[in-house]
Amino acid sequence: MPECGHGEAEHGDRGEREASSALPFLDDYRLEHEKLRLFSADGVAIDALRLGSMAGRAVVICHGFGGNKNIAGLVACAEALASDFRVYTFDFRGHGLSSGEFTFTYKEADDLHAVVRAAKEEGNRKVGVIGFSMGGVVALRYAAERGGLNSLVAVSVPCRWEEAGAPGARLLRFLFLTSVGRALLGQRFGVRIAKDAEPPPSPAELLPRLGAQPLTIIAGSDDFIFEPEQARELHRLAGGRARLRVFERFGHAELGCGPVFFQYVKDVLEQDLL
Repeated sequence: MPECGHGEAEHGDRGEREASSALPFLDDYRLEHEKLRLFSADGVAIDALRLGSMAGRAVVICHGFGGNKNIAGLVACAEALASDFRVYTFDFRGHGLSSGEFTFTYKEADDLHAVVRAAKEEGNRKVGVIGFSMGGVVALRYAAERGGLNSLVAVSVPCRWEEAGAPGARLLRFLFLTSVGRALLGQRFGVRIAKDAEPPPSPAELLPRLGAQPLTIIAGSDDFIFEPEQARELHRLAGGRARLRVFERFGHAELGCGPVFFQYVKDVLEQDLL
């Protein structure tokens, strides 16, 4: 099966639903968009959407663990950026409408590559990636292993997740590192998790391999999973090679999305994707 393939693009409208919105945090895309069916290197089908301005500068948005491309904050982010960029959103393997099983960033970097490659094949000369929480770790892993990004925005990622002290991080370690915890994760979030999945790397391990790729680190003062000091430590390790922004009254990942956040991200992308 090809590394990245396009099925027939399908147009969507306001009444179309990519995932059930019986839960209050799921939402529809109100802007006109097209559905894409892409394939990762190992044949996993990746369900994706494309929306926004004409090709030239692309932004790929990566949701966090347990999310999908219809999380309300992520939908709002995609639509806020669509007036200035060609935007791609997608479901990681094991999530939403994509096939396969989640591997805690190991093969998810291949999912991201399928979308980045599609964006480049469609005529986008520059590509940036925004990753939320686990999606941010995937984006960092992709940048470290494959490179070639013109902008990388990591939102609510730790420096070393195994050392994060917030209550949510302590719970996360139990959920990620034990068989009981992973079973609970699958039941609670509906994620299909590979039985042999290894724990994800910490961003501190990936940072030295980013090279000159522009990195922006964003954290929230009210993050209940990764405390802001994790972002500050990651920024210190970057040695001046990265931007850092800590937003007040900002929770974790997609929960922090709002107009001020969107404007800051848009300004960053405008600088990086000139």
